[in-house]
Amino acid sequence: MSKKICLFFVIFLLFLLINPVFAFSFRKKKIEPPKEKMPETVEQWELEAQNIPLNLRELEGYTPNKSDKKFYYPTPHFIFEKYNSPAGSREANIENIKKDLNSIPYIVTDSKFQYVAYPRYYFDAENNQISSAFFIEKLDTSKTRKNRLLNYIHNQQERMPVIESGTKKIYKNLFNGLALVDWSKDSKKVLVKEKTGSLLNGIYKTYLYVCFIDDEGKISAVKLDNFDRAIKNYFIDINNILLVNFRYDIYPLGFSAKDDNVIVAYCYVLDKNNKKIFLGIWGYNVLTNETILISKDMKKIDISANGIFLKQVLN
Repeated sequence: MSKKICLFFVIFLLFLLINPVFAFSFRKKKIEPPKEKMPETVEQWELEAQNIPLNLRELEGYTPNKSDKKFYYPTPHFIFEKYNSPAGSREANIENIKKDLNSIPYIVTDSKFQYVAYPRYYFDAENNQISSAFFIEKLDTSKTRKNRLLNYIHNQQERMPVIESGTKKIYKNLFNGLALVDWSKDSKKVLVKEKTGSLLNGIYKTYLYVCFIDDEGKISAVKLDNFDRAIKNYFIDINNILLVNFRYDIYPLGFSAKDDNVIVAYCYVLDKNNKKIFLGIWGYNVLTNETILISKDMKKIDISANGIFLKQVLN
């Protein structure tokens, strides 16, 4: 009997050696997680992008460099910085627009951290055209000032632009770019510039808008055609010069530090050699609709800097 048992045991061991899968079949089978289905349309992508905080929008598999004995890697963090400094110098960086097709280059809050103002740019590859829209939205004041900006997501809800430029027309190589100049000190006004031109031949005109926020939070926008018209009329009456015959443009600086209702701008005209000729420092009172020639000569003007944005820096 014992010989039979030993023989059976030897045969069983040989079987296990020949069929190792059988030997471990009793183990629990590993369950593979279902593969995530990627969005197939822009609408699906925008829907999935809603309500995702910025701190969760991380690249899978990416970890920042950690310091060791050989190398020290500073930890990035955010600080508040004045937007309109130096005055009138800020431009929207949309260098990746043709790759990404749309871009929000920045969001800027007022000094009370109640609203944000920002442009959104769109690229039409078929017509090589760039258009834009400008938004002013409320912030969640229940959060800390920093988190109000960090957690603000454009796609969280449907948003209606205050101003649109070029979004409703199709024209090859056309450029229509809206950009923030600055908030006013009282956080009730927003100065916006609109640059129009060609992606091939450059900018040929700048228009100005002022957006007003009333006590109930209602927002309205006014295009400052009166300002542009008053400057042209001045040169017709005083110098008998038709600015429409030249490449004339306005360079807004922001709101006057002495009067929060007055916006300030430089004016230039280009001669036949594309050389800038200075046409004075001009002001416009948004309450009285008066145009003011501040100075015929270039001089330092006190401009307030009120808008604030988050800047990522290294320790």
